[in-house]
Amino acid sequence: MSEKTRYFKIGLFTLVSLALLCVGLIMFGAGTALQPPPILVETYFSGSVQGLDVGALVKMSGVKVGKVKDILFVRDLYGGGKTLAELGTEYGQVCVRLELDRKYFPRLAGENLVKIQKTIDYMVAKQTLRAKLQSIGITGLVYVEMGFYDPKETPPPQKLLWQPEGLYLPSAPGVATRLGESLDKLMNKMDTDIYPMLANLTKASNDFPELTAKLNEMLPHLTVIAKNIEDITSTGKKYPSQMIFGDAPAKSRYDR
Repeated sequence: MSEKTRYFKIGLFTLVSLALLCVGLIMFGAGTALQPPPILVETYFSGSVQGLDVGALVKMSGVKVGKVKDILFVRDLYGGGKTLAELGTEYGQVCVRLELDRKYFPRLAGENLVKIQKTIDYMVAKQTLRAKLQSIGITGLVYVEMGFYDPKETPPPQKLLWQPEGLYLPSAPGVATRLGESLDKLMNKMDTDIYPMLANLTKASNDFPELTAKLNEMLPHLTVIAKNIEDITSTGKKYPSQMIFGDAPAKSRYDR
């Protein structure tokens, strides 16, 4: 094989490989572009979202139906250029934007945003649909769980002071939020009670030598009292009538 033929085959192989790679990338991109866009929903949490990151799972009844797209502050989205002093506490909430896969919500396919929002509002009002933060074991990671909950244990949706840019789904306190709040209350109570407790322990330790000295002084008296009780009990067993009538019976010649 000549040198020119060998180089020609290597060049041809390289060109064919590059062409196949380009075709594959184009087909992959076209397939992604042909997929329907996700449903964008935002919800708001008044507490901490510690452990939740962009890309975290969104589940419904344990099934992955989407992912977290953005985590932002409400004041930055809907503050309207107002200062922090002008904004209410509602604007201190955290906005979590979700991307939901349309294949899990076929009834919403092809609908416009107004109809989709009406469907969500119906499920929120009639079936108590909410978004909650749930923890993944003891890892500290958190995901968003969409589900239908007990109306008696689920607070009503908050009244928004702003107009959401997209679809809106109310949230409710989840296990992670309640656990964090319980731990905060416990730590605050410990901070409040620990100092009086330490003061009492210090006072008790300071009073302990004095208490020990008093007990040592009382010990001989307690010994005498115990001996008297022992004598009275012995007499009561031997002469029960004396305990009842107050006079001892006449001694017999055998009582020596």
